[in-house]
Amino acid sequence: MAFSELSQPWRSAPHSNPAGGLLLCHGFTGTPHAVRPWAEDHAAHGWDVRTPLLPGHGSTWQEMSASTWQDWYRTVRESALELQREHGTIGVGGISMGGTLAAALAEDPAVAPHIGALVLVNAAMVDSPVWALAPALSRLVPSVGAIAGDIRREDVVEEAYDRTPLRAVGELRALVRRTREGLGRITAPALVAVSPQDRTVPPRSSDVIASRVAGPVERMTLGASGHLATLDHDAEDLFARSRAHLVRRMPTSTETRR
Repeated sequence: MAFSELSQPWRSAPHSNPAGGLLLCHGFTGTPHAVRPWAEDHAAHGWDVRTPLLPGHGSTWQEMSASTWQDWYRTVRESALELQREHGTIGVGGISMGGTLAAALAEDPAVAPHIGALVLVNAAMVDSPVWALAPALSRLVPSVGAIAGDIRREDVVEEAYDRTPLRAVGELRALVRRTREGLGRITAPALVAVSPQDRTVPPRSSDVIASRVAGPVERMTLGASGHLATLDHDAEDLFARSRAHLVRRMPTSTETRR
């Protein structure tokens, strides 16, 4: 897969009076391309948005094999802390494993107090027993076919790896299990969006999130989209709901800096 500029880390242009800071996280084997339309939509409405590229992503699947969940988390955590220094309270969102990382930030004692709202789209929170075999199998079969590309729109192609490194699947499993165990520590209001026909992440992941977090939960069904809803038919409705959730739950950036 050839990666374009859309797969690079992105930050919105400065606003003289920003609505607030927003961090958006992409998913496993993907790139910021998956959240770029989401980011651009919110930037157009005044948000200071960042979409980091996770280590091992956007290059080769072999490089991803050498990365760990700690590497991925460290990257989004650094971005969150930087945004918090600028804006005080921030919003955090993500899709797929990006949603898992967003939830992990909301469990982090150093980061969570300054997260005003979460938006979790088809976030991975249920691991598969098959995942447990991935690290051992990786010694024999380093990679398998792509898991990316679950999009119902025929005119959209996700910029992601065409191979899935099995060693990295084991890292994903560790991240999911760790984050699921800490869901009860999340107090930030969460918008939890799910595609019932998701072929990548079990839709019941959204039920796990909604039933375990301590903060208020709003739910949204993405009935016309596959896993990559941010690039699919429900994208505009999702973005509008995301904006409304952030505005309702978060103070303005000016208020948080007082």
